[in-house]
Amino acid sequence: ASPETQSQSAVIVSLAQDLRQPMSSIVGYTDLLLGESVGILGALQRTFLDRIKASTQRMGAVLDDLIRVTAIDAGELQLERQSIELAEVIEDSFTSVSTQFREKSTSLRMDIADDLPTIEADRDAIHQIISQLLTNACAASPPNSEVVLSLQPQSDDYLLISVRDLGGGISPEDQGRVFARLHRADRPLIQGLGDTGVGLSIAKALTEAQGGRIWVNSDLGSGSTFSVLLPVTQPAPARAEA
Repeated sequence: ASPETQSQSAVIVSLAQDLRQPMSSIVGYTDLLLGESVGILGALQRTFLDRIKASTQRMGAVLDDLIRVTAIDAGELQLERQSIELAEVIEDSFTSVSTQFREKSTSLRMDIADDLPTIEADRDAIHQIISQLLTNACAASPPNSEVVLSLQPQSDDYLLISVRDLGGGISPEDQGRVFARLHRADRPLIQGLGDTGVGLSIAKALTEAQGGRIWVNSDLGSGSTFSVLLPVTQPAPARAEA
């Protein structure tokens, strides 16, 4: 990357980090109110506070997207390998998006195999991949429906994560661009897809940078299933491109 690009990236990342402190305060005070430690809440007050928390969490996710996209475009994406329990990361990822599910009255059913091996991967990157898939599934699903997340071994060398929604499904002609960056201003949004921006393109870049593969299977009228195949042992470092 050129010095100018690196300088712009540093400014964007710095501003994004500066936004985290006031956002953390908003979430902290919201949780304090929701815990009713400073007064009993009415049903409508609780609903509004849940919406504040969901919106603030969504802002945090957008900041994560901004930081990742900036790093990818500048060729500065760095992944840190460590041994992680994938089931634990899935639990943490759902916690980070649970308010969105609750606000839409959408439930998550998890089908996680027993005795799974640890994998060598970047924990933050895996967290963001799963969060993106869950956020997309929640947005694509109708209210009061169910999203299903499955984690199963695929031979001794790979683990497969799949996230299924009950949305309207994605047409065959649109499936080829679900992992492209979507810009509302210059291209129509994809029917049956929850992602309206860069989320799935980031998930693709982070997956492939760790030697994995991501794809979608979808039928109109019956929803979509996004799958991520991850190696148990991390290959040589790769540079992500979105």
